[in-house]
Parts: sequence; C-alpha cells; structure tokens
Amino acid sequence: MPRLSVPLSTLEIFAEAGRLQSFRKAGESLSLSTSAVSQAVRKLEGRLSCRLFDRTGNAVTLNTQGARLLREVEMGIEHMRLGLDAITASYVAPLSISSPPGLAPLLTPVIQRLIGQEVSDVRFVSDEVQDFSSHREFDVSLFYGRQAGQNPGAISLGADVFTPVCRPDVAALLANSDQRISVPLLVNETATVTWDDWLQANGISGRSAKRLYFNRAAHIISALIDGVGIGLESLRILSPQLQRGELVRCPLGPGINLRHNLTFLYVTNDPARKERADQAAQLIQECCSTDEDGILNRFRIPSS
Repeated sequence: MPRLSVPLSTLEIFAEAGRLQSFRKAGESLSLSTSAVSQAVRKLEGRLSCRLFDRTGNAVTLNTQGARLLREVEMGIEHMRLGLDAITASYVAPLSISSPPGLAPLLTPVIQRLIGQEVSDVRFVSDEVQDFSSHREFDVSLFYGRQAGQNPGAISLGADVFTPVCRPDVAALLANSDQRISVPLLVNETATVTWDDWLQANGISGRSAKRLYFNRAAHIISALIDGVGIGLESLRILSPQLQRGELVRCPLGPGINLRHNLTFLYVTNDPARKERADQAAQLIQECCSTDEDGILNRFRIPSS
C-alpha cells in the first residue's frame, strides 16, 4: 500500500481547523498553540502546492479546495475510528444511511423512530455529489436522478411528479393575470426536470418571466414560503409544505404534470447488517414513498 504524502497528524489538525473555521479554536480543541496549527496547515498547503484556506487578518475560511479535502479527510478519519472501535467486542456499528440533501428532510421521522426503537446509533450522510456506486458502503441508500435506478436491487419509491407551486397569495395573483407569468420562476440549477420542460409540455411561453437561479432545493423552498416566486420541484419534496397549506399548486395553463421515476432505495446484502437495514428500509418506504399524484403516502393533498 502506498504511503500517504502527508502525516496523519497533519490531516487531523487540518480537519479540526476546517471544521471550526479557526486556527485558535482548533488549537484549543487539540491542546496546541494557534501558531502550531497555523504552521501545520501551511506545511500541508506546501506539500499539496495549493491553498486550502482564504486568510483575512486573523480570520480563516475554507476555500473550494479546502472544503473538498475536508469532506474526504473527515470521512477517512471516521472510517478509521469505526475500524478501531470495531475490534472492541461490545461495539455495534451505527446504522448507516445516505441520501441527497434534497431528500434528507423527509428522513427525519425515520431517524427519530429508529433512535426511539433503540435499533442502534444512526450515522446519516448527505452529499450533494451522488456516487451511484457508493450504496455498498451504507446499510441503506437513497438516490435521486435519471441514473438512480440503474443498479441491481433498486427499489422504486414511487413517481416524482413535477408541477408549479407557490404561496397561496401568489397563486391568487396568477389566477387574475390572464396566464401571464408575472412573478419570477425559481430555477434549480441541479434539477433533473427543468422549467423549460414544463413550459413546453403546457404550451406556455416563459420568455418574459424573470428567473432566479438556485443550486439547492432547500433554498427554493425557503424562497417559495417567502413568496418570492413560483417553483418547480418534485411534489415528494414539497409534500410537507403542501399539507400545511404553506404552498399550493399554481393555476398555470392546462396544468399538465411531468412524471418521472427518479427516487430509489438500496439495501445492503451483507447478512450481518441486513436485518437492521431491512427495518430501516421499511420505515423509509412508509415515510418517503409517493402515491399516483406524486404526494407522500403519509400526506393526502386534494388536487386544486
């Protein structure tokens, strides 16, 4: 096995500094001086020939390269910690679940029930960049996208239905606008289904509408609740807000919905982990599967 190009101790110092976004706090956590932390980070940057932090006075902030390295180093440290713990006879590894960030809020009831049932500790990982081969590393994995169901063993969680949604007062404004889109379209830059797809399917020209771009579904949901504009997201993700009446379907055009099977579940085949994983998978199916209208089965929203 090839040796690492930098000492593990240096990576541990970097991880703590990156996590806390402070050399001083990292030093306090590791019982080191601020100077020692700073020197270790500078040596690491020198070894890698790239900067990992942006420095302004005494303040430090991870840059893009630093954030990327931190994610990988933290995962590596966690794996080493799990490996060390695994040699202790009394150790029970946490139940591991992975999900893209857009689906993560839907899993909160699942995690609460698992903790309440004292199945084990739970390790939850949510990474924006999906690796569709990484399901083998987890007990249960959720994937979202056109390639999400490509691997053997994929379990569909029902259709993802896309139709415009907005706040009720925005919907009332649109109902009296002669089908002109008079408020901004909230665009998810990472979306599988786009506004252009929906507008074309419904024969609507959206050229005159202003567009506001986001790279996170969570930011779009927040903007929708604030009444900023109209969003086009899977009703699976928006079911809680629709159920509470915070959002409604928009009265635009003929209202043709777009349907795709994009959300899938994977469960480990490891015999030593499968019983717990199957229990978690059953809860996820109960909480995250959709009906024919694309709404979570645990919510029933009448069509407007």
